[in-house]
This record gives sequence, structure tokens and C-alpha cells, in this order.
Amino acid sequence: MNKKPGIGVGIVIVCAIVIVAMFTGCIEEETATPTVTVTPTVSSHAQEIVTGGFSPEVQKKLEPYRPSLHFDRLTPPPAPDYWLEDCWAALPFKKDMADEAPPNTRYPEAQATAAVDVFFVHPTGYDSPASWNAPWDDPGVATATADMMRYCASVFNAGGRVYAPRYRQATVYSWFDESTFGIRAIDLAYSDVERAFAHYIKFWNHGRPFILAGHSQGSFHGLRLLQEKIIDTPLEQRLVAAYLIGYSIPENIVGIKPSKSFNDTGVVIGWNTYTKDGDNSFFTKNAVIWIDGSYQKIDGQPIIQVNPLSWKLHGSEVSASENLGSLPALESYGPLSALIPDLTGADASGKVLIIKKTWSSGFPGCVSRNALSKCRLWRLP
Repeated sequence: MNKKPGIGVGIVIVCAIVIVAMFTGCIEEETATPTVTVTPTVSSHAQEIVTGGFSPEVQKKLEPYRPSLHFDRLTPPPAPDYWLEDCWAALPFKKDMADEAPPNTRYPEAQATAAVDVFFVHPTGYDSPASWNAPWDDPGVATATADMMRYCASVFNAGGRVYAPRYRQATVYSWFDESTFGIRAIDLAYSDVERAFAHYIKFWNHGRPFILAGHSQGSFHGLRLLQEKIIDTPLEQRLVAAYLIGYSIPENIVGIKPSKSFNDTGVVIGWNTYTKDGDNSFFTKNAVIWIDGSYQKIDGQPIIQVNPLSWKLHGSEVSASENLGSLPALESYGPLSALIPDLTGADASGKVLIIKKTWSSGFPGCVSRNALSKCRLWRLP
């Protein structure tokens, strides 16, 4: 039997933390072109819904991460300027952590010849109570984001040129806050992602097909970006696929369908990884999503669960013997470790993706083969 594409079993940190081409003429063009101006989206719906909804016991454990001041009493960190390379965690025309690949992968880094772009929105790497939104240039945040580029964004570098903005991400407590401060912090974070995407499309995309990708908080923002800036616009015709992993992505997004097979395009892929006895109530009940133009609680809505060992929507259990390889996370910098085959199976037939517990290190998402295949199949007759 031929093995199916491998799964990466996420570094699962509940709620939002953790799953070199020279682009000719870009740097010269930037120096002569004025900045793109996009009015930050601060939704009135941020005043109408709160995150949170957890037991008093959970809220007590989270208390040390709650910012001490109200959202309005904390000046937001300065906004990133997306003309500056430092405001991007990954760009195809500079060396960065998204360029790495495991030594035994079948799909080595190939951004220089890639026909597709990848716009990747990173997950949460900020849990400080000092602010509701992270400074994009905070050293600790930069270190966490570099890891996300190595273990998450790099999975796409065999088939696409990776663009990943830094942004004023919402602190982890925002997803548990029981006032409106958390959702306002999330709103501010999205405004940066929206500006970064506008900059990428106007100055770097040049009409190329693209993948939208994210993990956790990044997938939350990707879900909104997909609905507000891609669906029902000319960009929709260039969307290869949206990989929105590690968040509650509803099945009923108007204008786009969930992926159902290995080779469909113009679709949304998502899953949330748990072991059998894990508490999935955050993703199935409490998570806030952006759908139909407003913030809502997921609260029982069907969410997309694609089995990444079969690429079938709500696909039944696939054994570990079909897993080509999972990537161990390193505790220190150095070359990426070799992929480990046969580590775990996966079952997406329920509300979330179920894997068997492994005592190995964390395993961020590995979807290289599927992304490369969709890039090759995009718009073929």
C-alpha cells in the first residue's frame, strides 16, 4: 500500500500558542513607492461580544496572564511599517527561518523556482500581562516567531515563496478575557494582518497564485481575511487553498468549501489536534470566530476537520504506518532533525482530530506534500 502524506502532530499549547529566492527588483521598487495606507479595522462588534466563558477554576489559573490595566489605558505598541524587512518574519528574498527543511524530506526548499506564493500568519507567541498586544519587535516575541517560521511556515517552502508578517498579536489572555478588552486586542492584531496582506498583494504578488496559511491566532485572522479580502474579489480566482490549522474554522463559510480530497483547490483545510481524552471545549464551544461579518462564538457549529493522513473531510482513522514523517521540535537552534515516520495515526471523524499520545517531543504541522500537490494542480484543465 502506498503511504499517504504525513501529519505533524502539533506543539499543542491550548488556545493560541503553539502547529531563498531573490525577488528581482523588489528592494529597489520599495524605495521609490509611497506606503500603502489601509485604515485599521476596529469593528463595532468588538463591543458586543466577549471571549472567555470558562470555569472559575480555569479563569483562576489564567489570572497571572491578565493585563493589569484596561485596554483603553494602555497605549498600543507602535504599528509595524511593512516597507521595512524587519517587520516581516519571512520573505523569499532574504534568509530566514522559513527557509529550513528536514534533512530527509522528499520535498526540499525550492522557493527560487516556486510558481506560487504563501502568505503565512503566525500563531501566538506572547503571554505577558504587560500589554494586551505584543510589540512586534519585542526580543522574546522575535525568538518565538523564529521558531514558528522553522516549524510551521517552512512546511510550505517546497511549493511556495513564503511571506510572513510580524504583527501586534493579541496576548494569550485575550482569548479567555470576560470583558471586551480581549476581543479589542484581537481586532487590533487583525488590523496589522490586513495591512500586511494589502502590502503583499500590491507590491509583491504580481498576479501570482497564492496560499493563505496560518496556525492558531494566525488562523483566526486568516479566517477573517479570507472572508473580507479574498472571497468575492478577483483574488479568489488566484487562491490555491487556505490552510487554517489549529483554530475553529466553520464549515459554513459563504463562498468557499472545505477541502474533501488531496487534490482539490480553492478550498479551506483545517484541523484541531487532541488525544482521545482531551478537553476540546475551547474549539467546539468557547472559541470566538469571525463569520458573516461579525464576531460570534463557535458554540456547536460544525468545524472543518480534515484528516491530514488521508486529506478527507472528517476522514476516519488512518494508522500510523501511513504517516510518512513527523518533525521533532528542538530545544536549541541547529539544523532541523530528521522526520520520524510511523509516529502516530489520525482520526478526523469526530468533532476534532484525534491522535494517539506520544512521549516524543512536540511535532508542528507537516503538510509539505499536500501543499506542493495543490500548487501543481491549481487551475489545471
